[in-house]
Amino acid sequence: DQEIVALSGAHTIGRAFAERSGGCPFGYLDHAASKYTKSYCVVRKDGKAGAGMPGGAAWTKNWLTFDNSYFTTYKEAMKDDHLVWFPTDECLHEDPGFKPTFDKYAGSEAAFFEDY
Repeated sequence: DQEIVALSGAHTIGRAFAERSGGCPFGYLDHAASKYTKSYCVVRKDGKAGAGMPGGAAWTKNWLTFDNSYFTTYKEAMKDDHLVWFPTDECLHEDPGFKPTFDKYAGSEAAFFEDY
């Protein structure tokens, strides 16, 4: 269970696309991007715009920063139509087998990094 939760935390730097996922309404390029994945969005660690190909939807607003925000901002993601949070993500913070690890990573970025 711990490995599944740790690997899912990699979604902090990922995006989903309508063309690849049946659960994401956002697609390729600016015209189909969420408000967080357009070409002018500032998501890079250096504070500059530009993130490769625009489009899709991310799990976190700063989807090019590898941190534990996947675990700490999930409630926000569940309410924001421009972020994705799939049933597979939801089960990680609800299922009794996954929840302790999910909560551990929400409380400690160092623990997430160590296990990842």
